[in-house]
Amino acid sequence: MSINRREKTKIIIFLSFILMLGISIVTNVPIVNGQMTKKNLFSIKRNKNANVVMYDVRLDSNSGIDKLNPIDAYWVLYDKQGQRSGIKAFEKRAYGFTVKYNVKGYYDLTLKAVPNRSMKIILLNNEPKVVIKINNEDAYLSTVFVFARNNLIIPKVLYYTITGFDIGTGSQVTEKIVIH
Repeated sequence: MSINRREKTKIIIFLSFILMLGISIVTNVPIVNGQMTKKNLFSIKRNKNANVVMYDVRLDSNSGIDKLNPIDAYWVLYDKQGQRSGIKAFEKRAYGFTVKYNVKGYYDLTLKAVPNRSMKIILLNNEPKVVIKINNEDAYLSTVFVFARNNLIIPKVLYYTITGFDIGTGSQVTEKIVIH
């Protein structure tokens, strides 16, 4: 039995649709006009290994921030060919977050990994950004790096650095916060 070119095309389109639907269900990301509507906000890297925690914002069909479930946080396991993995319950103690809509039109964000810094998620020209103070200046957050030493059970964080781009100048800025 041979399949002609037209039937192959139909099969490929159907399988592509099933794949996109499957990705949407697995990642909980809505699909609008065939496109997943989420964008990366920032990441957390660590000295422990190459794995990274990614924080993405979910956008609704109007390119606004999804009010019901605005943030998607997950691991990218680079030691396992970049496989995606959810954040486990005990890991949320370190990499969890709270996000709350603010009536001023943005979202307040608090990270467990950066507990002493207030952040807000805004849309700037339809691009989501996280605004945070770095060196006492407003900046767009790009990366948090956590340096920890292994203890018996729970690693002890010695310091973390926050890196972003100064809102006024556009230059990259970094601040190191030592944990006492």
